Amino acid sequence: MFESLSRGWSMAKASFAVLKQHPRLAILPVMSGTIFLMIAGAILASLMPQLGTVHFSTNSIWKWLGSDNGPGILFYVSAFGVLFAMTAVAIFFNVALIHCALRALAGEEPSIRGGLKAAVALLPQILGWAFIATTIGFILNMITDALKEYLGFLGGLLGGLLEFSWAVITYFVVPVLVTEKVGPVTAVKRSAAILRAKWGESLAGEARIGLIGVLFFLVSALVFGIGAALALTKSAGVLLGIGVILMATGVLAAIAVMVMVSTLSTIFQSGVYVYATTGQAPEFFDRALVESAFQPKAKKK
Repeated sequence: MFESLSRGWSMAKASFAVLKQHPRLAILPVMSGTIFLMIAGAILASLMPQLGTVHFSTNSIWKWLGSDNGPGILFYVSAFGVLFAMTAVAIFFNVALIHCALRALAGEEPSIRGGLKAAVALLPQILGWAFIATTIGFILNMITDALKEYLGFLGGLLGGLLEFSWAVITYFVVPVLVTEKVGPVTAVKRSAAILRAKWGESLAGEARIGLIGVLFFLVSALVFGIGAALALTKSAGVLLGIGVILMATGVLAAIAVMVMVSTLSTIFQSGVYVYATTGQAPEFFDRALVESAFQPKAKKK
């Protein structure tokens, strides 16, 4: 664990060096997160009776989707549609960010407008990959649920391994879409081929920057929790004010952590892709660091 955290910190520092030189790269995750929150907020708003007209206009739809009389399949179709939309938004801005990150790693000046323009040009591939990713996600989730039901903890472990393997195999899909402009199916094949060629057949990936993000997120949650505890006490005045401030600070810190982790992870992914396809570690990235992004399969004697 400590070794993983140490290496994750090194990965984050290398990525942050790129972000420090090109801070505008963080704008794209902010835009993505804003749209994501708008979609999620609209759904939550439709479930809140306090909002009156919004809730009244959508309440009948929710009741129909959840009733025994309504077609059960429609609920899953609706859920798939929402997840597809959110996935497409995430991939769109990820494509834009990787386009900018690759330019930065090549020593060029990235442009937010250029990244968005590149994403718009790849919109058919983005929608195709979003559809595949959402579909496979649904299928893997159902398999995991079935395995949990029949095998308990072991089933959950196996299901998690399947989901993890899929995430690793598709690790380079978006960089491939950006650089090679191929279809999503071809991009999956290319991603798997790059990983096999560079790190071996086991493809045991390690998302260590995420571990650093989890630690900072827990700190944010702790600040929010302390604030909530103070705000919920019967005391008013100073304690209530401090509680509200701490809650707001915790929320803002959590959002900042998510934006930062997303940005740094994508920058590092771009650096690993450059190394995997060219054999040269880009500026700011140590060769041993990018090589350690995946653990190669041990060779049989």
